[in-house]
Amino acid sequence: MHFEGSEKKIELIAQGAAFRQKPPEFWTALVESAGAKILSKISNEACDAYLLSESSLFVWDDRITLITCGRTALVKAALFLVDRVGEKNMDFFSYERKNEYFPRQQQTDFYKDVKLLQKTMKGSAFRFGSFDEHHLLLYHMEKPFTPRGMDCTLEVLMYNLEGASKEIFSSDQTIDRVRQLTKLDKIFPGFQIDDYLFKPCGYSLNAIRGTEYYTLHVTPEDPVSYVSFETNVHLCDVMSETLKRVVEVFQPRSFDVIHFHPDKGISTLDVKPFVRRDDVRQNLDCGYEVAFSTFYLSGTRQAKALEINL
Repeated sequence: MHFEGSEKKIELIAQGAAFRQKPPEFWTALVESAGAKILSKISNEACDAYLLSESSLFVWDDRITLITCGRTALVKAALFLVDRVGEKNMDFFSYERKNEYFPRQQQTDFYKDVKLLQKTMKGSAFRFGSFDEHHLLLYHMEKPFTPRGMDCTLEVLMYNLEGASKEIFSSDQTIDRVRQLTKLDKIFPGFQIDDYLFKPCGYSLNAIRGTEYYTLHVTPEDPVSYVSFETNVHLCDVMSETLKRVVEVFQPRSFDVIHFHPDKGISTLDVKPFVRRDDVRQNLDCGYEVAFSTFYLSGTRQAKALEINL
């Protein structure tokens, strides 16, 4: 059975919640409710970053970002949070699921998850992208909210890795060697790094600097190689350049870009030699514009059929 790299994600904002004052047992119970475990933790004056057996958890005083992959049931963690925080105390809530390689192996699907969430809060659901291709499924709480001007999130989801990077992550390497070969820990300067090499393959990285973070998760296993990169660093006019730097490391055949931003009119991205196929945008009632784009390498790729072991 192959590992499912595609992730599910919760973002929750509750002003005055004092999340960082919660005891360690709270975060252990939250993560385990989804079917994951905490591997390690780093902290600074503004943020706690937990590296998980399946992705990452970031905690600030007033907000939480929880990302899981594999066969986790993240909706159970969402219900855990709503129960303990209280819907009336929540200012913003969103729940994401990307299309999966192996949807039949998942414990739930997006539509079942939404039915459970609707029992706790009123919300709206959207699909970004074509159903038969790469797409994002998003549910958010319907409640007036005004995000801060710099409150943005960029997600880059890469598929079908090629080149040397795939071999780096799937071979017997050390963390120091992976950092040296890929320079992933240098994407932004001045960040505190926490990373982990999984056996027999796989790699995760959390990085924090003040309130800012970036995180990376690599599933190099063929035929479902996948990488996710996410950050809340406000990139403005250098977004295309940052995308190029990340994509050059992993050399995917295709990738998706998801951008949450409080400003309207998100700029169009240019990442040559990739061609943008989808450009889906939606202004949400909760104050964000969400843009979803899918990029593919142009041209025809010749390959042999893949034999299926039944």
